[in-house]
Amino acid sequence: MNLSISGLPAIIVQVGFIIVFSAPIWLGARIVGAKHPTLIRSALALIVGGLGTAAIAAVGGGFALLLTPFVFLIAFQVVLGTSFLGSIGLALIALAGYAAMVHFIGAAFTVSNGGVNV
Repeated sequence: MNLSISGLPAIIVQVGFIIVFSAPIWLGARIVGAKHPTLIRSALALIVGGLGTAAIAAVGGGFALLLTPFVFLIAFQVVLGTSFLGSIGLALIALAGYAAMVHFIGAAFTVSNGGVNV
């Protein structure tokens, strides 16, 4: 099965993914009392964390796996305006949100025989 999307629909799908993956961060930021708990800043924190992880992976190789959580905690601190303990709480809340998304949304998709059944 091949799927190809281009143009405006592709941009809409990408924006949708950014919003879906930023929502648990935004919720966590609101719960821990961040100074700037907006959806745009939550997406920016994920982007900064991803770029920081990529930069560390380019320099440190496999050692980056150990530093990745700290990169995201620092990104949450700087971009969303939380304390270090607040960023840990935010990460735990976001992790629970991602687990709930996998549980409820992921149940609709199964993989069998190398193909995807929807």
